[in-house]
Amino acid sequence: MNKIVLIIDDEKPILDSLKFMLSGSGYTVVTAMSATEGLKQIKELEHELSVIITDLALPGGFDGFDIIEAVKDLETHIPIIMITAYGNIQNAVKAMQMGAFTFLTKPIALNALLQQMNRAIENTEIVKENRRLRTEILNISADRFKMIYQSDVMEKLLKNASEIAKTDATVLITGESGTGKEFLAHYILLESTRAGGPFVPFNAGAVSESLMESELFGYKKGAFTGADKNSPGYVGAAEGGTLFIDEIGEMPMSLQTKLLRFLESKEYLPVGSASPVIANVRVIAATNKNLEKEAEKGNFRKDLYYRLATFPLRIPALRERREDIPLLISHFVDKAHKEYKKPAVQPGPELVKELTNREWKGNVRELENYIRRFVLTGGEIQDPQDQAHQQSADSENPLSITIKIGEKTIDEVKTEMIEAALKHTKGDKDQAAKLLGIAPRTIYRHLSKDDEL
Repeated sequence: MNKIVLIIDDEKPILDSLKFMLSGSGYTVVTAMSATEGLKQIKELEHELSVIITDLALPGGFDGFDIIEAVKDLETHIPIIMITAYGNIQNAVKAMQMGAFTFLTKPIALNALLQQMNRAIENTEIVKENRRLRTEILNISADRFKMIYQSDVMEKLLKNASEIAKTDATVLITGESGTGKEFLAHYILLESTRAGGPFVPFNAGAVSESLMESELFGYKKGAFTGADKNSPGYVGAAEGGTLFIDEIGEMPMSLQTKLLRFLESKEYLPVGSASPVIANVRVIAATNKNLEKEAEKGNFRKDLYYRLATFPLRIPALRERREDIPLLISHFVDKAHKEYKKPAVQPGPELVKELTNREWKGNVRELENYIRRFVLTGGEIQDPQDQAHQQSADSENPLSITIKIGEKTIDEVKTEMIEAALKHTKGDKDQAAKLLGIAPRTIYRHLSKDDEL
């Protein structure tokens, strides 16, 4: 690929000499004897220029600093090499601070110039490739978290979410289990200026109280047994991006106080540290609980609730947006078809009608799981009456187990009850916890064998 270099210098002998040397090294050289002429060339050749070489002191009221500022405003990144007389080195350093790649003093040695030009061009190619990859990743994320809807209630919700995304304020997302609270949090991230930053999910219902503080805020080496190195925690991992705290209603009161301090000051103390850390992190919290009622009962700090609820967003249950169900069915069929490499068999009109009218207590998650099974079985799950009958039979006695005193230990009974609940809810731990009247973290601890009921 032919590389084009623009040289701007008001001394014609230097201009001619550089043009001769660089042309002999394979470059196509364009010249200008003033900043005004150089700016005109930059505007015309913005997407063709590989590098700009400019003198710092130029006639006509504009100089090398103006060249730098003009290039910074372009969409295309073009590296600038500043050339200057020995006495202007201080200004040349200032030019580098403004964005110039490097500077060389006159007289210019060809080998040094070629070396710096090659480095500048290689560096620019890396920057462009990183930008391309970042854009590609953002596009993939945007497609993955594309919201599927046609209902007015969802249109209003996403309009509000887009407006909130423009701020850096804390957001509280509420809604039933399975409505897509984390999905909406991703949507807010992609609509915000933090779109290129990390998205770090933290499930407050899946971590034991004793570990929650160190998991969330990190810890210093030696803070406790097993802390053999420093850990940034979830907050540190989210630096420059978004921390999504799911099931925040399960957070213990002792940690709620520290979270409130972090939200108000952006400072936190890693476990075992005496020095506060400042974090550039946006917090989006989510819950399926009514935090206002929990606060009235004394189960959640009122001041934290009001701090979180600055911008509340409630995701409607699927039964409140039935007109979206046909679109979601088609979307999930296409998604499962690509994931499982199975034929994209669409449900018939009667099944779509039945699915649209179903209650969907598990909301969008339950609908997606149904469609996954539908695609995996080649469309065999399609008799609405059989499905409704099976659901009714399952709901009559979802946790029916037989217990005979002396045959099973309490631990075995606990295990059997949890497994029965998970089977009934098709693996939905939140719903299983509701059926059993326990916190979701209890089920997570059971599954990891960390603790017991």
